[in-house]
Amino acid sequence: MPRGCSSIIHVSSTRALQSEADTAGYTASKAGLCGLTHSQASSSATFFSFTMNAILPGWINTSDEHEHEVAIREVDKKWHPVGRVGEPVDVAQLCLFLCDESKSGFITGQQFVVDGGTTVKMVYPS
Repeated sequence: MPRGCSSIIHVSSTRALQSEADTAGYTASKAGLCGLTHSQASSSATFFSFTMNAILPGWINTSDEHEHEVAIREVDKKWHPVGRVGEPVDVAQLCLFLCDESKSGFITGQQFVVDGGTTVKMVYPS
């Protein structure tokens, strides 16, 4: 198999980078995927013909909105610098890019945050 012919993508979460109270187990598992990505990309790069990266989605709308969620969703949009919650297609497009050897064959061992800018926005208590 020619080098760079395949891609492995771990789906982690922005929780690997930031956390809330009482989410230690979830946060640790997502951070662990990022460590696994780095380690495997480094140790297997010379032996196998694949790239390995991690995608860290933030809030992604993965369910139909129920009436009680509409108000929450409107408030949540204000937390995103891009002004909206992510959609599955936002993550899918990055997956397609990372699987295209002609576009990303030199990218390996990286973490890609897909969160509309929430991890770079400072939030101050009101």
